[in-house]
Order: sequence, then structure tokens, then C-alpha cells
Amino acid sequence: MSVIAYNRERKLMIADSRAFSGSPHPIGTKMKIHEITEGKCKGALLGVTTSSPGMGEAFKEWVTEGMSKEAFDPGFSDVDALLVKRDNSVYHFASSRFPSGPLVGDFLTIGSGAEYALGAYKACGDPFRAVEVAIECDPCCGPPIVSMQLRTPDANQPPTIRRVIRLLRNSGGGTAT
Repeated sequence: MSVIAYNRERKLMIADSRAFSGSPHPIGTKMKIHEITEGKCKGALLGVTTSSPGMGEAFKEWVTEGMSKEAFDPGFSDVDALLVKRDNSVYHFASSRFPSGPLVGDFLTIGSGAEYALGAYKACGDPFRAVEVAIECDPCCGPPIVSMQLRTPDANQPPTIRRVIRLLRNSGGGTAT
């Protein structure tokens, strides 16, 4: 079905693009990772895998609209998702509206190719190669590989301000945010 990985240090989400039709027959490609553009999770990255066509898009809409328990679709029981908030905290939805997290780990994976990607990452340390290996080993994953960078709160500030904030954080002085 999918492989979706998140590299915390690089703030990078990576995924395969094979669209799943409910059978081994490939039906094209699709995006499985998204940047949430509005709502309380604005700026977060969301990676969604499911064996139910259309359910990933419905789950993304539910997250964008605020994840209310009333709007939770029982069909989401087939969804596995990673939500990475702008502060780089990672949450895992596993067939539930209740996320697990924040998770600790430098490389997190979900989907049918998750174990291949994790093993490859442990062996080579390259997140893109890890997803390539998952695609090579799992017939339900396929190219092209896509990626999205998490935009942290200070990513849009001028370089001088970022350096000052970094210096304050590293020196323990001030309350820079």
C-alpha cells in the first residue's frame, strides 16, 4: 500500500506515490503526504496510508477541519497516519481518532513498507535510500518518491534573526521563540 517516513533531524517527510486500488493492479500515482494549510494544525505535515480508496483524502480533511470527535468517520479504522506539528512533534494515528505521541525517534515509518524502510535506514542512514529499498522490497509501494520539508516557526525569518534566536537558545538566555 505505502511507505511513509519522517526524518526528525532533517524535518523531512518522504513517501512513495503508488496509488492503491484495493488489488495488486496499479492505477497510477498520488500524493500521500500533505502540508495542512488551515485550521489548528496549519503548517503541519500529514502522511496517510490506507487500503480504502479515498479514505486518505477524507482523513486529511478531518485533520484540517480540527479533528472533532463528532466528525470522525468510522471508516478511518483503516487509516495509519503520521502528523508532524510545526514544533517537530510527531503523532501516530493507528485506526483511531486518538493519536499516540509525541513520539520519540529520529526516523519514523508507517505503511506496508515501513519495516523495510526502517531497516534500510538503520543500515545506511539515508532517508531517501530507505524509501527506495522499501519500494524495491514491497510490491505494494512504487515510485516516484516525493518529499516535503516541515516549515518550522522561525523558517520564514531573515537569516540574521534566526542566528540571534539560535544563539539565545544555545546560551540559555532570553525567551526567544
